[in-house]
Amino acid sequence: MITFDYHSHNDRCGHAVGKLEDYVQQAVALGLTHFGMSDHGPAYWLEGDHAQPTIQMAVSELPSYVAEAVALKERYADQLALAVGIEADFIEGQEEALAGWLAAHPFDYVLGSVHYCLGKSVFDRRRWREQDPEAVFRDYYRQVVLAARSGLFDILSHLSVIDTYAPKIPERLADELYPPVAAAIAESGCIVELNTSCYRKQPSWDAPYPNPKLLTELIAHGVPLTFGSDCHAPQEIHFARERVEELLATFEISPKAQPNRVKRGQIMTFCVPPRRGG
Repeated sequence: MITFDYHSHNDRCGHAVGKLEDYVQQAVALGLTHFGMSDHGPAYWLEGDHAQPTIQMAVSELPSYVAEAVALKERYADQLALAVGIEADFIEGQEEALAGWLAAHPFDYVLGSVHYCLGKSVFDRRRWREQDPEAVFRDYYRQVVLAARSGLFDILSHLSVIDTYAPKIPERLADELYPPVAAAIAESGCIVELNTSCYRKQPSWDAPYPNPKLLTELIAHGVPLTFGSDCHAPQEIHFARERVEELLATFEISPKAQPNRVKRGQIMTFCVPPRRGG
């Protein structure tokens, strides 16, 4: 059974419910051994203290969020291993600004997310009528590679999230893009999460983020994998972990946890087979 979850939010981000400690208490109640606190970091690339109040915490809230997370980590240390994290947007050209505020806080890990490409949110459904789908896919995965190589992130979040409302990526394009993306991530040392939030957005899907074809390529390259429910309510912690366990079994990967050292701390990951040809 999967006993860890490294992607969670709380009411600071403006679109989740529940206080940070509510999530910790639910993780304890579920019997998790490891839990990551990782709310949406501020929109550091935009002007103003709270540029996107329904999406991300304010710049001024970041110190209190970190202080509370650190205090909870200490308070619950005898019940589970808590990790102090943050979900940060990768914005091309803003790497130095992001590095500055990440370095100012004692994070155990940082989730890196690509939420924007070609000037629009990955969740913008209109883009598929207004922009060339192939150009969108290319720009998204180009930014994923840049994020991996930036050295700013420990875990890459919800890879292939661009698929959510998109037309199916052409097989020839996936065959072209996915191998170099997987190779770049493997070289970077980043972990990739199996993110189950897609089941809340697209209940008919049969696999989490990243999509099965990309996941197959990541596994072939020996990329470490972890679990993230991307919960926005305490009851969503560990969401759909049984479906992830079933998926792992098809790759002969055990859900048993093993520690994986990252830039800032230690993350529990699944036992992925050695890299192809290694």
